[in-house]
Amino acid sequence: MTEAHAEAIRDSVAATLEEFRAMGIASAWEAAGNFYSESPAFRFYENGELRYESADDVRTALADLGPGMRITTEYSDTDIEPLAPGLAQVRSRFESTLGGEGGFEFSYAGAVTMLWVHETGGWRILSGHSSAPVPRGG
Repeated sequence: MTEAHAEAIRDSVAATLEEFRAMGIASAWEAAGNFYSESPAFRFYENGELRYESADDVRTALADLGPGMRITTEYSDTDIEPLAPGLAQVRSRFESTLGGEGGFEFSYAGAVTMLWVHETGGWRILSGHSSAPVPRGG
């Protein structure tokens, strides 16, 4: 893969990540669900545990949030590494706030890694893991 191709992948995945982020802010859960791969290899872990075994599992969880909820996520220290044509790894820190009607807010932060694959229709999350920091003694 040439450096120009790698740079094009970085730019394309970065733009897709921004679109994905915007879906949470807009409470566009059906559209957000379309960013997950239909591949039977799909897996997403949270804090070391398998949380979602399919894109449908994620879509169900998103739909359960309802139209009154939104997720605002800020990414930082983001690294997009092209692995091969049509395949990229994203590593980033994140800070998210789940907010809803009546002033409800819940904030959380951590790190996320995601494997993005380019499928018909664009970039999709094939697998990932998010985790929150673990307090260390000392």
